[in-house]
Amino acid sequence: MSDRCQVCGGREAMPLVHQEPHLWLRCPDCKFAWVSPPPGDGACEGGTAHLEAQVAKRRARMRRARRRVRKLAQRMPGPRLLDVGSGIGCIVAAAAERGLEATGIESDPLLLEEARRQGAGGRFLSTDLETLAAGAMRFDGIYCSETIERHADSNRFLRQLAHLMTPGGALFLTTPALREFARGSEPSRWRHFGAPGRKVCFSPANIRTQLLKHGFGQVRVLFNYGRGIKLFATRSS
Repeated sequence: MSDRCQVCGGREAMPLVHQEPHLWLRCPDCKFAWVSPPPGDGACEGGTAHLEAQVAKRRARMRRARRRVRKLAQRMPGPRLLDVGSGIGCIVAAAAERGLEATGIESDPLLLEEARRQGAGGRFLSTDLETLAAGAMRFDGIYCSETIERHADSNRFLRQLAHLMTPGGALFLTTPALREFARGSEPSRWRHFGAPGRKVCFSPANIRTQLLKHGFGQVRVLFNYGRGIKLFATRSS
């Protein structure tokens, strides 16, 4: 069992909640939470039902994607945009509409096939972040929504993101917040945290600390109506 906090390095992790068969720990200092022992990386939904759910909401997803790409593009120093976990391709499609050089990476073959079938513009790669970071491609902006929490090692994930970005590049990141799940004093009444799909859980304060540690600056956490964490950050030079 790993009991060292990824954010502050603290070694006094405390049990937070046991949701069979997974135990969640929390750092008493910075409040970062994680599953112990960590499951393997990757999304756990997958399958036809997950694809159908995304396709059914495509129109609404495209409206949101256009808003988010517009805000991200305003902060990017160049045209190259990467969507990490691109799903059915809405962000890539919205970016292509704006004339950006958009790339999406997706490990789910059904989602990838649908994105390509839609002819959304841009390009879609069947690869993971680690493999992409080992190559020569670099990006002026990265969109990363509901993805970091699916990786057991958030330090490794953020190092790879930073490596893929040009100096001054912009990051748009969203992730669930611990406050969404741990509401009230009775853990048995808490929402399920989503393990093994979700493996780590942040607060606005500790994800800011984590980003600053990995070469990001100007971290701006946006108001999100009591839901998850939504932020912009800039890759330091």
